[in-house]
Amino acid sequence: MNGRNRQALAQAQQIGSETEAQTKRVLAVDIAPAVVAALPRNVLQPGSKIRSVTLDGLPDEALTGPAAPVLILSNLVTPGFDALDLARFLAQNGYRGRYLALVDRLPNPTLIRREVAAQSPGINFDVIILDGSSPLHSL
Repeated sequence: MNGRNRQALAQAQQIGSETEAQTKRVLAVDIAPAVVAALPRNVLQPGSKIRSVTLDGLPDEALTGPAAPVLILSNLVTPGFDALDLARFLAQNGYRGRYLALVDRLPNPTLIRREVAAQSPGINFDVIILDGSSPLHSL
């Protein structure tokens, strides 16, 4: 293998490892570990690296570029913010990954999805209902 081929192989390996690290990076915003443990098994990729952050610490996180998380999790409603607030913050800061809001029960998640889509159209948003009724539980 000549020098140019070795350099190309090294670059491809570096890009592959960066992509792998990015695809497994998950931010859990103000979520208790027990809530993360209750997620349907198909929500997280195997080997995901879950990092817990507070809402106040979120501005310090990389939300764009190769270090951006592929998934952000939060509760639908907390004492300090709700999913609309967080989706707006993420959109304003250039986040383009997936954002899932978690809730124990919700009669009509479609209303929440529509509201978030209307206010933060660039965000890939969905609601996960932890009572087992979410379609992701059956996958």
